[in-house]
Formats: sequence, structure tokens, C-alpha cells
Amino acid sequence: MPIGREMLLRKNSTVLAGLRNVTISWGGESIDLTSAEDAGVRLLAAQNAQEQIDISAEFVLKDQVMLDIALNPATSKMLTDIDLEWPIITSGNAVEATLSGNFKLASFEQGNPYKDAITGSLSLESSGDWTYTAEAAS
Repeated sequence: MPIGREMLLRKNSTVLAGLRNVTISWGGESIDLTSAEDAGVRLLAAQNAQEQIDISAEFVLKDQVMLDIALNPATSKMLTDIDLEWPIITSGNAVEATLSGNFKLASFEQGNPYKDAITGSLSLESSGDWTYTAEAAS
């Protein structure tokens, strides 16, 4: 794993940011099926009405790509076909775990440069379906 990053945020082969201190939150809104016949005991549907993934992280940028997206008012903040790539954790595996989908840039805070890199924090919110692929051997 390269020093200074825990995860990479990619679009195609372009690295948008190296991420550290990453929090990934999944949420699912329940469907309440409770009726008078349930004797006051809640009954929930197996599926969710809505699911979402929210990501917050500190970042390190070596170029202006993400900075331009965040700070240019004319640029869409909907980041399509994004991959969040974990470092390989299990020895013997060669394929990183990834979370792929469309994410809206919900917040972006730039900090002071550190060793020729732009630092700060960001948050992303899922839009539509996503795919999680577990780490594996190649």
C-alpha cells in the first residue's frame, strides 16, 4: 500500500484523490407492514424502501482535478462511474476490493498544502445502484 493513503477514489484510470480516515455509512429505510392484526408487534418488509451509502474522508491531492470539480460552479458535482478502491489487506490476494457507482460530491473542504499536496476533507452521497466487489486472488 502506498504510504499516506488508505483508499483511492478513481474515475476510469484517473486517481481523483487518495483517501485517509474513511467512514462509509450504509442506510436502509424500512417498510412498515404492521397492521391491526399484528397485535401491536411491528412487522417489517424484508426489502428496504430506500438504500444509500454516504462516504466521508480526508484526502490528499497531487493535482487539480478534484479541486476543479469542487470549486468550479459550472462543473457538475455528480461524479459518475466512480470506484472507491481499498488497499489489499489479505496476503495472497491481488485484486483490491472496490465500491463502484455514481456519487454526488456533497461537501469539500480544502486545508493547507502538505509536502506539495492539497489536503482536506470531502463527503460523497450515492446516487442510484452501486456494486461492491470483494478483495480476491487473481
